[in-house]
Amino acid sequence: MSEARSAPAPGIDVERESVTADELAELGVDLADHPGSTAADFKRYPVLSEGGWYVVVKHQPTLTTVDKRKWTLLGPVKLVSEGLHFS
Repeated sequence: MSEARSAPAPGIDVERESVTADELAELGVDLADHPGSTAADFKRYPVLSEGGWYVVVKHQPTLTTVDKRKWTLLGPVKLVSEGLHFS
């Protein structure tokens, strides 16, 4: 029996940004609620879920969402007409 592996399509990846301890404090995250964790255990990245695109901050070992904010309607897709102003 062969082992099947799945991988995202080439060129599709999501960069997970690091979050600082100060940013976590501004979000109201208490590191004491995540024993043994440091700020390096939290990452910020976009997700598509029910309701559209969001930018979330998640605790990576448990994937607990500690912050979730609405993003743009189409997420990473930028329309050519975006930013044009007609008068």
